[in-house]
Order: sequence, then C-alpha cells, then structure tokens
Amino acid sequence: MGYQRRIVHYRPGPGDFQAVISDRAIAGCWFELHRQGGCGAGELRLNDRFVDRAGIEIGDWISMAYQTGDRWYLGRVEERVATSPAEISFRLQGMSVELGEVFPGGFSPDRADGAPPHRYARTDLFPHDPDRSLETVDAVSQPDEFVTLLLQQYVVPRTHITLDAAMVDAVNLADGVTTAKFRGEESVRSILKEEAVRAFNASWGVDAWGRFFFLQKRTSVIATFQEGVDVVALEESRDRDLLYNRVMLTGGYVYDEQLGSDIFMRGYYRWRGNYIQPASRDQHGERRIRIWIPWIRTESDSRQFVKEFFRVYAQPTSRYFVEVADQQVLPAPWGGRILIKDHSGAELISAMVETIRVQFDHAPRFRLEIGPEDPHTHWPEPPHDERWEIPGNQNQNGGHGGSELSFDSSDVGPDSTDASSSSVSDSTSSGMSSSLESSELSGGESVVETEGGGSSGDESESGGGESGSSDSGVSSGEESSGASESGESSGGGESGTGGENSSSSANDTCVEKTATDSDTVDDGGDEEWERLGGGRGEVSLGQNDSAQTLRCFDFNFSLPSGKTVVGITVTYNLECSNNAANDVVGGEVTVTSGSKSGTKSLFVGDGVWPDSETDEIVGSEGDTWGESWTTDDFNAFGLQVDLSAVEHLGNANTRTAEVNSVKLKVCYEE
Repeated sequence: MGYQRRIVHYRPGPGDFQAVISDRAIAGCWFELHRQGGCGAGELRLNDRFVDRAGIEIGDWISMAYQTGDRWYLGRVEERVATSPAEISFRLQGMSVELGEVFPGGFSPDRADGAPPHRYARTDLFPHDPDRSLETVDAVSQPDEFVTLLLQQYVVPRTHITLDAAMVDAVNLADGVTTAKFRGEESVRSILKEEAVRAFNASWGVDAWGRFFFLQKRTSVIATFQEGVDVVALEESRDRDLLYNRVMLTGGYVYDEQLGSDIFMRGYYRWRGNYIQPASRDQHGERRIRIWIPWIRTESDSRQFVKEFFRVYAQPTSRYFVEVADQQVLPAPWGGRILIKDHSGAELISAMVETIRVQFDHAPRFRLEIGPEDPHTHWPEPPHDERWEIPGNQNQNGGHGGSELSFDSSDVGPDSTDASSSSVSDSTSSGMSSSLESSELSGGESVVETEGGGSSGDESESGGGESGSSDSGVSSGEESSGASESGESSGGGESGTGGENSSSSANDTCVEKTATDSDTVDDGGDEEWERLGGGRGEVSLGQNDSAQTLRCFDFNFSLPSGKTVVGITVTYNLECSNNAANDVVGGEVTVTSGSKSGTKSLFVGDGVWPDSETDEIVGSEGDTWGESWTTDDFNAFGLQVDLSAVEHLGNANTRTAEVNSVKLKVCYEE
C-alpha cells in the first residue's frame, strides 16, 4: 500500500474518532518533529465552506499518517482561521504542548492551588526553607528517576500523555540530581528542558501516539540521503550567533541564618553562578548568556547543567539545512542519526536531526535541520540588567555560587555525538583540542570560573612559582595553578582546583590532577560522607559502622588524544584523629572511566588510618591496574575515583575519617 495522505479528526480526546478528512485537505499542510519536544507545530488546510467552519473546534485533535497504521503526527487545534467563500486553516501543536500546562507542586495545601510544595532531592540541604514543614518529598538520584516521577505524579493524571518505562532511558551522572523544589510556578516542559541538557543533552518529548520519551542520543543510522538522488537542497551556515563561553546562571532562593532582629525572619539570597570556558573566551572573546533556572540551588546541579551547555555552545558549530523529496519513511529526530552522502557516495554529514519539517501534500518532502538550537528559545533573557542579593554567609550550602572551577577541553563543544564529518571535526572539535592544550598548559593567563562572584585571572609566567586563587587556606608547592576552595593543599607541587604537575622521562609523560568535587554513593554502608568542597570529604563512624563510597571526580585532564597509558597513581591525603587504637581501617580504591575500571587496596600493610595528615599512594607510574587505558579515557566526562570499604572495628568511641585531597596521576607514552 502506497502513500494515502491519511488525515483524521478526533474529538473531544485524541482517541475519540470523528472522521477521515483527507479528501477535504488542500495543499499547504505541514508539521514539525523536534528531537527535544517531539511533535511540534503544524498546519492543516481544508477547502471547507465558510459556513461549515465550526466542524472542527479549538481543542480537537488531528493526526496525519502516511498510510493506515503509519501515523507521523498528532496535534491539537490551537487556532482556526476561516476565509470566505471556502478555505479554513488550522494551527496545530503536538501533544507535548500539554507539558506546558502542568505545574508541579503548590504554595500550600490550604491555599487556592490546594497543593503543597514538592521537593525532589537526593538529600536535605535546605532545612531553613520557610515552607519546609509543608512540603512533599520524593527521593531521587538521577534525571530519569526525577522525570519518571514527574510524569507519574503530575502529567499522566492531568493530560492525554502516556508513560512507557521502556521509553525512558537510564542516566548515570556523577552528580545526579541534588535537589529541586516546585511551588506550582514552573511547567513540566520548562523542567524537562533543563533536565535534558544535564542528562547529556537527551532527547525528550511526546510522539505521534501520545507516548512520552526521554532518551539518550542514538548512534545508529536510521536514514541515508544522497546528493543527486533524493537531496534537492543542502546548505551549511556557520557563525558566532550560537557561541557562548560565559554563563551567568540565576537559581532559586536560599534561606540561611536568622536575622538579628526582634522579628522572626531569616536572611535569604538568590543562588548565582558565573561560569567561564577560558579557552573559548581566549580564542573568540567573551560571549555571555544569562540563564534563569529557579529550581537550581546547589553547586553540583548548576555545574552539571553548565558543563553540558558548554559542550554544545562553547565553540562555533555548523548548522545544516537539508531538503529531501518523495520520502516514504519518516526518520524521527529522536530515533537515531541520518547520513548525508555527496554525489560520489562519500559521507558528508552523520548526525542527529534537531528538527524535521514535513511538507505533507501530494508527496512528503522533508526539511532537516542539524545543529544546536538557539538557547534563547528555551531561556530568553530579560530586557534589563538585574542584580541579586549577596549572602551574609558565603559558605552556606557550598557557598554563593559554589567553589571555583574551570572547564577544560573535554567540556568544550560541539557535541561529538551530534555531528561527525570531516568538515565538522576538522574545523571544530579536533582543531580546538590542540589550541586548548596550548592555552591551558603554557603557563600563560590562568582563568578560572568563580561561581559565586565572577571570574578571576591571575597572570603567571610559564614554569613560574605563582599560584592561582583560593578562597581560604594555604597553597603550597613549587608550581601550581587554579584555585583551592578551602583547606590546605599539600603533597608536592599542586594546589587547588585544576592544579597540575607534569613530568616526563625519555619515553613517557606523567600528568597529575586534583579532584575538584566529590559525592557520597550509597553502597549499603552505614554512614554518608560529608562533602567539604574541592574533592574533600569526611565521615564519622561509630563502632562496627562502615562508610559509604566517597566518589571524587572532575579532574579536568586535557591530555593528547589516543596515547597509550602506562601507569596510574592515586594519592589520598587523609587522617583520622585519635586512631591509635586502630579503630578505623581499610579502603578499596577504584578508578573508572566508561566501561573500564581498576581496583586496588588503599593501604599496603595493616590498613590502619593514620592519626595525622598522610599521603597514601596507590599504584605507580608503571601500573595500569589490570586494564588497558588510553589518554581519552582520562579526558572523558565521567572519570571518577571511588574510595570504599572503610570501617570502624575498634572501641565504642566515634572516629572521624577525613580525606583532604585526591590526586590522580596518569603516565602515557609519547
């Protein structure tokens, strides 16, 4: 059976059949599908008489199918325009429009909305919220868990959208979801836009059958088009309009200490983050965007979002517009990649499509848009500059804007999973790699991003002994760069965030970096680690208690690509005061990147934690921990070092185990 151009009218719901109206449709019908959004805008044009204009009403549903059972689009009627004597056009929107009509949470169960505030969180970080006693709480740790609960609790009961667990992919973020609180002010659609970016720029939306999807980007090719065969137009554009290397992020309100007055009230401030991708700024000048995400209130949530944002927008990227004619199979943008070949059959572009516009007339015609969307469509800037409060307690909940950090070459766009072609890789990602290494390792201007108060850049000579900036504490070592959030940096020549030591022998080069963030992972242990910032943590253990896993990450390596790694060393600076009775013992260290992993014991010997600050060295410059690694494994996002199996086996007194820093040294062949 060939092309039927089957158009069906439903009322009142999308499953309530009214009539097949294909024979009344005239030229000019079209619709769009979006990788982030699913079924989008559309237009239906009928040759109905003006007097019959009420046959289809606002809120009715229209489907468009290639043939019976092969539905390509489903949209709701948003607008009707009738023209005498006989033409009626309908503006349509896909079912994802209903995501913008659902608002999770509320101000209070006894207010007009009748709903309490709703908090989704991994842990409780905001005990001073004035409405904390009213809130509903759900425990979540990853974006897919968060999204699934939103759909189950708010969307499915209030809309026509259905949820199939098989269409929600698992997401494994090092930070995961920290906390998000809603009071009926933001729509589910606005929440999904932010969660998708954080989840490695995931695809999301509602398909032509009303099913919600939240999917990791696919690598399989689902359609191939060729110049001179079915490609009738091909255009590339490349400019600076979508280039951003500075993000000023404004989040929600944080309530901290009580104000000193006779009126019971607490101080408050707005979470602010100021992020810079230094290599991009050095090359292209500052390109700033302001983004408002009112449910973000923590360092880890804001950092995760901005890292993924920079992957897409920190470098100029190409946008392609491809038109293909006489098509029988619709390549849904969220289903996989499309391949464009030149006249000779050689690959030109292989990428996921952001938007496909289908001209749905006598023969389907596709217009494919490849490349990032303008972020202002999701996060429009206000027409005026704004300033917000500065907190009285800069260290509350990780500090105003969090710690100081810098994003390196592994965090720079374009997203390699979105476009892989010789023209794209040569002019963007590959070309940028060497320039990033040069700018970060030359010892020239060291630029770090300060979440809480703007950027800082300290001039230092190459190989000199001048250190970067630090919030507090002392930085030591002959050569250092970057910033330390707090505490004292020790252990020979590296301090703070992004600090690096490089050494080389005749054939090998070794680079050491310090973890800039940490988290606790519930592996069944009794006690959580408390995050102290800058990759540090501590845990208090009573007799027979065990600690959960301390995960350290964001080492920010920028190593030459494709080199063979010959040695891995992890150095923990740790202590456990008054541990003379051998109370706190043990530890297993695991280095993981992607599917590769290696594990070693923290101690060689009796396994007792030292009373005072001590460097414990695991591995060596010639030890690969039983795994085959390349430098790409250590440049990759998701690189992490875990400390597990720490126990208190001694007397009944509580002991506190402290990790002051975690350094990872990678040696590779030149």
